[in-house]
This record gives sequence, structure tokens and C-alpha cells, in this order.
Amino acid sequence: MNATADRGLTAVRRVREARERDSRVGLQQALAATRQRQAEAEASRARLEAAPSFSSGTAEEYRAHTRLVRALAESVVEKEEAVRRSTAVAEESRRRWGLDRQAVRTVELLLERRAEERRGDRARRESADLDELAAQGWLRNRLAEATAKEVLA
Repeated sequence: MNATADRGLTAVRRVREARERDSRVGLQQALAATRQRQAEAEASRARLEAAPSFSSGTAEEYRAHTRLVRALAESVVEKEEAVRRSTAVAEESRRRWGLDRQAVRTVELLLERRAEERRGDRARRESADLDELAAQGWLRNRLAEATAKEVLA
């Protein structure tokens, strides 16, 4: 197994990394939108709390004041619902990003495992080659010694 055998897996990693980047950007946008919705809801609550209470006036002024306070209260409810929806989107974005990040890590681990297997195979081949060289050297030495004994004898 060589590095060219991992071309397909490397391509898969690139695609998954792109997907993970996209989901991370989506998460960042969802979190920013949630913060914006929370700020809007807080501002709406502050406007409702700052609304003056009705102390005196005509019946028409009272109805106008009631409509204003009701509109402010409805705005608070709408903004809080927008916060809940935005939070749900952000949580789903976070879940999706986590899955995409896990997919990238899975491919990276597989590539690392394959590289480790290649290193092990290479070490075994080198060890076998060294054993072969040592055996040939030993055999040459034995033959040289035997030849030297014959010549001397």
C-alpha cells in the first residue's frame, strides 16, 4: 500500500473538510443571529418596562395607552419567540458541525492508520533486507575462511 492508494481517501477528506468549514460558518452565523435576536428581545423588554404607567386622562387616552402597552407586550413575545427559534437553529447548526468535524477526524484517523501500516511494512522490508545482507556477509566470510584454509593447507 502506498501513498497513491490514499488519493481517494485524501479527496474524501478535502470534501469533508470543506463541508465542516461550511457548517462552522453556518454555526457562527446562527450564533450571531441568536445574539442579535437576544439583543432585540432585551431592547423590546426594556421599552415595555420603560413605558409610562397611565395615571390620569380621558377614556380615549387610556385606550391609546392600553394599545401601546399591548403592542409593546406583543413585540416582547414575538422577539422572545424569535430568540427561541434562533436558538433551535443554532443548536442544530452546532450538532451538524460536530458531525461534520467528527467525519473529518474519522478520515484523518484512517489516513494516519494507513500511513502507520506503511511505515511498519517498510520497517519489516528493511529488516528482512538487512537480515539478507547479514546472511550473505556471513556466508562470504565462511567461504573466504574455508578457501583460506584450503589455500594454506
